[in-house]
Amino acid sequence: MKRKGKGSESDWGISAVTSCHFQLFGRLNIVLDGVERTNDVSGGKSRLLLAYMVLAYGSPQSRKRIAFDFWPDSTDKQALSNLRKLLHDLRESVPQIDRYIRVTPGYLEWNREAAFHSDVREFERAAQGQTLYELREAEALYRGELLPGFYEEWLEERREWLARTYRSVLEKLVALLESRREYASAIDYANKLLERDKWREESYRTLMRLHALNRDKAGVAQTYGRLRDVWETELGIGPAEESARLFATLMENGGGDDAAGPDPAPFVGRNGEWGGLLDAWKQGANGGHVVLLKGESGIGKTRLALEFKAWVESQGGHTASAGCFPSTGALSYTPVVAWLRSLPLPPQLCPVARSELSRLLPDLLERYPDLPKPDPVRENWQLQRWFEAIRRMLLASQPMLLLLDDIQWTDGETLQLLSYLLRSDSKDALLVLATMRTDESAQDAVAPFFAGLRTGRKLTEIELAPLGEEETRRLMAATVGEALADRHAPGLYAQTGGVPLYIVETLREWQAGGARSECRPSPLAATVIENRLGRLEPDRRQLAIAIAAVGRPVSPGFMAAVTGADERTVLEAMEQLAQRKLIRENDCGDYDYTHAIVKETVYATVGASGRRFCHRQIANGLIAFHQDQPEAAAAEIAYHFELAGMKEEAIACYETAAEAAGNIRAYESTIGYYRKLCDLLPSGRLPPVLMKLGDAWMMAGNGKEAEQAYRQWFERFADSVSARERSVSDVALGDCLRQQGRYEEARLHLERALRHFEAAGDRSGLGLVYGALGMLDADIGDDDRAIERLTAKMRLADLAGRTRDDCRFYGVAAELHHIRCQYGRAMRVYKEQLGLAMEHRDQEAAGSALDGLALLYLDMDRMEPAFGLIAERIELSRSVRDRRGFAAAMGMLGKFYWAQGFCAQAEPCIAFCLEEAAALRDWRMAADMLVAEGGVRIAQQRYEEAELTLERSIRMAVRLRARRLECEALYWMSLAKQGRNRVEGAAEAAGEGLVIAERLKSRDRRVRLHVRLLLLETELGRIDSAGATDRLQRLLRANPGRREEAAIRYAMWKLDPGSSERRAAALALNEELGRKTGKTEYIDRCRELGGAVRPAAPRPLPAAAAEALEHRADPPRVLEEIDRECGFFV
Repeated sequence: MKRKGKGSESDWGISAVTSCHFQLFGRLNIVLDGVERTNDVSGGKSRLLLAYMVLAYGSPQSRKRIAFDFWPDSTDKQALSNLRKLLHDLRESVPQIDRYIRVTPGYLEWNREAAFHSDVREFERAAQGQTLYELREAEALYRGELLPGFYEEWLEERREWLARTYRSVLEKLVALLESRREYASAIDYANKLLERDKWREESYRTLMRLHALNRDKAGVAQTYGRLRDVWETELGIGPAEESARLFATLMENGGGDDAAGPDPAPFVGRNGEWGGLLDAWKQGANGGHVVLLKGESGIGKTRLALEFKAWVESQGGHTASAGCFPSTGALSYTPVVAWLRSLPLPPQLCPVARSELSRLLPDLLERYPDLPKPDPVRENWQLQRWFEAIRRMLLASQPMLLLLDDIQWTDGETLQLLSYLLRSDSKDALLVLATMRTDESAQDAVAPFFAGLRTGRKLTEIELAPLGEEETRRLMAATVGEALADRHAPGLYAQTGGVPLYIVETLREWQAGGARSECRPSPLAATVIENRLGRLEPDRRQLAIAIAAVGRPVSPGFMAAVTGADERTVLEAMEQLAQRKLIRENDCGDYDYTHAIVKETVYATVGASGRRFCHRQIANGLIAFHQDQPEAAAAEIAYHFELAGMKEEAIACYETAAEAAGNIRAYESTIGYYRKLCDLLPSGRLPPVLMKLGDAWMMAGNGKEAEQAYRQWFERFADSVSARERSVSDVALGDCLRQQGRYEEARLHLERALRHFEAAGDRSGLGLVYGALGMLDADIGDDDRAIERLTAKMRLADLAGRTRDDCRFYGVAAELHHIRCQYGRAMRVYKEQLGLAMEHRDQEAAGSALDGLALLYLDMDRMEPAFGLIAERIELSRSVRDRRGFAAAMGMLGKFYWAQGFCAQAEPCIAFCLEEAAALRDWRMAADMLVAEGGVRIAQQRYEEAELTLERSIRMAVRLRARRLECEALYWMSLAKQGRNRVEGAAEAAGEGLVIAERLKSRDRRVRLHVRLLLLETELGRIDSAGATDRLQRLLRANPGRREEAAIRYAMWKLDPGSSERRAAALALNEELGRKTGKTEYIDRCRELGGAVRPAAPRPLPAAAAEALEHRADPPRVLEEIDRECGFFV
């Protein structure tokens, strides 16, 4: 709709003849047949009647309704008389009105056959639209409030509704223009919104955000000043805390007109990509999401990411930025350190978390002298605790945007942390915005990381294309003006291909020359950059080259150490380079190149010898700069020594880096360093490194790669090393093969090592091989030999001195004794494991020993000490933030309540443990909890659900070779099937379980399953009662334990329920055990036998357990995740 001027007769954009036009907004204007007739209409009531009919267009209005609205205080008769008089006067003053309004004895109606136009009607239509054109049209039509100067009651409601609609139009316009990044236009409409209601504080906040996005800090301050003046002057109070907080954030983070250096190039285009970012931001608010911006170098990925970062900050969101660099791609957690250093330390962070963070932020140990140094990360629970501490600091304030530039160079450990932050059960409001160059090869871990995100539907991928010709013209026009853009834009687009970096760099070069000559865009941005570099003074040029050789952001202090100059001189030089737009300062005060192409071009300007000199300077500078903690920078030092051609120095530093990475379980980095050493070292020095490479692969859980490294060692060095070295390697390869389930091959290597160590009388070597053989025998079910080997291992450890690694062997041996119901031996070995763990401060092993003791006490019917140990384990795990240990203790607590029949208390504890097991990918724990959950379902008589749950557990146990779990699950599966009257299936499950129990030599499981099988086979008619009773008698003589006797005597009564003697014997024993333990298995039997054992009240939950369950999030879909993640178990 095109207008010629405000208030003109042709405002409505159509022929003015034989039509009527009404303006009701701002003032009343009546145009009939092309002639303004407002003043011809006599009296305010007549004008108001016309306006009334205009507002009611399309709907007949009864005379009575009109009369009442106009004269509400008059009688109906008088009001109708007044209306007749008003219509008469209207016809007298405007005779042609009868062509437009149809008047009948009962109603008045606008003649729909006549051409009719009203600004209100057009406004209402346009206000319903969603496009920028429609909304702008609606805003232009609203020239003021409806019919100012008229105050009838019927008018007030419509006036207010239209005013609210106008405010809605303004809000839509602001949001739409902000999403299109047309901030100046959005500010205009936001100011109009503020004029409508100066008391609406949200409008001030919106305007502040828009000024910040428009890089206008003065506008932010001015808007906040207006807000403060209004509230303090008229109400005597200050702005809301939310407004003050937003103002402080925007003034700290927002760009502004007071920033050093020239303004950045205008940001044009990318509307579709921007919409994708906004959608992803909403997704991230519901549990974490990743956006990957992909494209070639210079396509505008980083600029788009930074613009979105500014937008997030303007919304009150929180941000942290980091970049990845090829020189530091192998350095573990480099981006994480950058994120952490850009954020304040949360005051609520506990000392344990601060200690964990000091691994990456060593200055915390200086800031908090009493903070204990963290132990090396050797176990999974330690890694989980460390990651949780990092999460608490990174996500202390939400929503959070983590910006990661050039993710193709990211280390695998950082990606592992991101996977932890983005896990499926996370409720954190987090968006990770990553950029990736498609013209660079990515690190090995990057592709699997994104594959996992795609599977979990947590990834949005946006590939950036070059700008179009029109967008190139707009960018050029915003830089040099419309006239020059119209003349030169086509050629600029043709030669740059629309790549933003090439466009911007060429324009900057042209402007630097005064734009006097013809704009001749260079086909290569490198030429532009080289010209700019050539205009620098020699010392500035050398500094620029050194920064490029470092390959990552650098501080003035570090570059002072590299160049030998004082820090102030270096800072001044770096500021000059920033003014030349070669480098820029980031949020942490470090300097980096404005773009990778700039850095690469600068680096390419120096020859090979010059590069070697630069890298030698950098390596020595790193040594001086990190003299207090040289291992933290060892990998980077090694990298630069290698590029400097200083091979021996690089080797020494790579060895240090590998050891340091291994201490924090950064196995991918450890592997990378050992691989590098394999390339650099001469053959004679290679054997120990190759073995360490295999060990690192084993710690990383990759047996195939470990085997390859060990076999390579054998092929190359087995004939040139000592027999002991070869035997130690046999143990390593044998254990590697064992963990892959290749038991026969493993035994060949282990027994060869055993023969050598026995012949040599090598106690240390025998300890190694006994431990590995004991684990192998336990895996294949030869428990007698496993116990023998592990006992021999422990005897040697007693002689030679026990090590931290011996804890796991004690644990396996104790579990084997426990399975066999050798409770005394199991308790002794568990206590030895606990003592050794405490001696070596191995909290995971200590927790494992407590777990074993608690389960042992449960099986021994010693409920009091069992509950005490479980409560102790819960407190210990919480105090050291051992997530896995806490989950295991919660699972045992659930088992305790289940054993006593308190399903309401057991269920949430078991569910908590199962959810954590899935999150930690501890499938053995998950299988154990599925057995417990199945048992609870049976107690609740939910047999079908129990059967499904137990089926999952059995499948997992079979794949994990967890024979004890499989046996336990089969016992409960037998009960579930019997509950569904599937007696044959119940007998089959009991029979399978009995075979495993016999092989395990597990007395209690063997008795329980044997008793069940006899009762079921009797019910099926496969054996008569007398025969079953005879077998039970023999079973009782062979198993005199009171727990076993209680089960057997109850079964004997079941076979002969009329025998009072058998009833009395069964009842007496089960009553005694029921009162002592409170276990439901005894109490249920007593109830069936006609006895009365009153169950005790459930023990209250330990405080830490109650707190965990109270703050438990909405339960994730654990079974679906188990089925999906463990599809290989099916």
